[in-house]
Amino acid sequence: MNREKLCYGGAIVLLVAALILGLWYKQPKTIREITGIAAPDDIYISIILLDENMDMEQRELTLSAGDEGFDALMAQLDELEFRRPPTNLLRIALPFLGDFEESSQELDDGDFQHLVISLSQPSEGGERIQSYVNFFVSQWSYRDFEHDLTLPLAVVDGKETGQALCAQLWDMATPTKTNP
Repeated sequence: MNREKLCYGGAIVLLVAALILGLWYKQPKTIREITGIAAPDDIYISIILLDENMDMEQRELTLSAGDEGFDALMAQLDELEFRRPPTNLLRIALPFLGDFEESSQELDDGDFQHLVISLSQPSEGGERIQSYVNFFVSQWSYRDFEHDLTLPLAVVDGKETGQALCAQLWDMATPTKTNP
């Protein structure tokens, strides 16, 4: 009987610890915290738009610290709040589950298909450290280089936030040449 109570007590302690860890893990994070780039000095943005004929148009934007618009864009990106789902902990603990894959989604007319926000900074050794956050139609994700995984992110009004950000950045970005 005592052994049984001890097992139940241990199970309850483990469940409470897992719950606390999950709540801590999903607390809001900024883009700097998600990417691990504390003091970015370069921002690279890539945006893809598919038109009604399914033709792809891509635009890119690169800003460095000191460039006009860098501080304003970084401030806007800092306002985004990301949450990591607790299920990411399972993907990290059990790597055989593999990367998060964007599910196929219907594009509404005028929707942007893809946005990549890449931040970089120099490391102590002089090499560049780079990390990024992705937006695909309505899903957000980030690359966890430490565990070599792409993991999902939650954003309040994720699709609307991502599509609005794409539209704003689209006007700032420069068209790139795409192969026919």
